[in-house]
Amino acid sequence: MNARKALWGTLIGTIIIFVPSASSAKSKTAGTSNVDRELLRRSNITIPVHIYNGFLVVATGQIGGQTHNFVLDTGTAPSILNERSLEKLALPLTPASIVAVGRNISTQQTVLPNLDIGPIHVSALPINVMDLSGLEKNLGIEVAGLLGMDVLARSSFRLDYEKKQLDFGPVAQYGTRVSYDPSTGLASAEATLQGTQVRLIVDTGTDLVVVYGDKWATFGSVTPASDQEGSSVAERVPAKPIAHPELALGGHQFSGVRTYYVPSAGQTPYDGFFGVRALKLRGISFDRETQTLFLLN
Repeated sequence: MNARKALWGTLIGTIIIFVPSASSAKSKTAGTSNVDRELLRRSNITIPVHIYNGFLVVATGQIGGQTHNFVLDTGTAPSILNERSLEKLALPLTPASIVAVGRNISTQQTVLPNLDIGPIHVSALPINVMDLSGLEKNLGIEVAGLLGMDVLARSSFRLDYEKKQLDFGPVAQYGTRVSYDPSTGLASAEATLQGTQVRLIVDTGTDLVVVYGDKWATFGSVTPASDQEGSSVAERVPAKPIAHPELALGGHQFSGVRTYYVPSAGQTPYDGFFGVRALKLRGISFDRETQTLFLLN
């Protein structure tokens, strides 16, 4: 398989960290205050999901009462609205800045009046706006946006890849515990890659392990890889394979997982990310009260 084509399908829509302005931070607080926390805590609702390419999770939600497809992507923060969807809503835009795969990117932001998925209702949601036509072409369906943990973490939930369903409501506290940071909207795990300690984002939007920086060239594959590149929703990036990767996470050892490094990545609070399905995990669950994410083997 052509490496460039493979990476296009596996990096798209991953790791977006928003750098908010003062006004957008205020909007985010306002949106959260409109959520009925007690209602969400006690809700027990199940919605079906579709799995594309073996890892991408697609569920339906509503904007203004209209049903749309959304990719559920825990590696994206905040959530992203498709540029095409924005045209129909006629919402005003403001400049914003993100970090995508370790790179600073200028983009645009708007405030979505309302969004619903399962029992979750969000008002005044700050959301980035990007062209997701490449993702739509890859999946063969229309996609209104990517929903990250800034939306999903407003309720406890369990995502089960085998059952192909998303359950909202109280969850059992088992599995590998991973801390969730509500200020960034990202969950990250301590792991060891090639004997080096790393902090990796939990990402349902990829089926790879990806780390940032030239230091990983020491472990690079001997096979020439200069023509390989992947794509985030922001831009195309160079990516090179790590030979014979060995990953340890949560007391489990993972060998031979497709692992790449982005040599020219900028500084970020994290060392990279790992795909939930890259590690063949059954799913994830999130307990809203303790702000803890669990990896389910």
